[in-house]
Order: sequence, then C-alpha cells, then structure tokens
Amino acid sequence: MSDAPGPITALPGFAGLPPAGSPEFDALVAFCDRHRNDALTALPWVGAQIADACGFAAMLQVIQRHGGRRVYLPRGLQACSARLGVELDAATHRHLLDRAGAAGTLEIPSGWGVFVALRRVAIRAAVRAGFDPNDIALAFGVTPRHLRRDVADARADTDTDADATPN
Repeated sequence: MSDAPGPITALPGFAGLPPAGSPEFDALVAFCDRHRNDALTALPWVGAQIADACGFAAMLQVIQRHGGRRVYLPRGLQACSARLGVELDAATHRHLLDRAGAAGTLEIPSGWGVFVALRRVAIRAAVRAGFDPNDIALAFGVTPRHLRRDVADARADTDTDADATPN
C-alpha cells in the first residue's frame, strides 16, 4: 500500500470561476472551505471580508455578478445586501462602508484575480499533498518553471513566518 496521493483529478478543476449551482462551483466552494485560512489570506480584501462573513459561495456569486466593477454601497443594510446579492451582517456592512470611496463606491475584484488567487492556494495544497509536479503543472495550466517558482515562494513565505515566530 502506497502513501502517494490519488490521481490529480481529485483536485477541483481550475479553468476559471464556474457558474453557481454547477458541480464545479460546489467543488470549488468545498475546496475553499477545506482550505479556509489559506483561501481567505489569498483573496483580495473585499472577497475575504464577504467570504468570512457570508461564506465562499456567497463571495463567489458577488464576484461573478459584480467583479471588476465599482459598485455603489447603499447606507442601509438591507439595500446594500440586495445590491450585492448576499445577506450581510451589520459589522461586515459597516466595514465595507468604511472602506468605500468618497462617493460610496467599492471596487469589487475581478473574477480573474480571484481565480488566480484560489488557483495558487490549490497548487500549494497539491504540492503539500505530494502530487507529482508535472501532473500539478498540467492540471492547473502552469509551466513547470512557474510551479517551481511558486513552490520556492511558498517555502520562502513559510521560512519567513517561522523566523518571525518567537521561541
């Protein structure tokens, strides 16, 4: 019996953000839930705020609906929730309003930016799980050189975090 991980197909597909309600969408949400801290850290702050308060499915739907655009945030909680298409809690609503521009608008990150951030989390998870680097590169549509550089960056981040931890 081998300790090697299963086929790379066990990882979620990363060919862009899938439509809500599709099996691929559900797999992406499940992946984000399993890797919650890494996903929240990798996301742009607006995405992380919404995902933390409302869940990854809600955040992905906001990104798909408004991604790459500037959105006006109404001062009322219900109106703002309706505008974004998610039920916000009062604290998240206040935090988003506090970060909005003078005109009351907030820039929603693009779907592509969120996709790239989550793909990076998935690549690093696959590397940690021990998948073959060539299979990872093929599955995620990156070159082996890109994968080596990303793995080196991840190790450097880990080393920096370890150096900052008091003994």
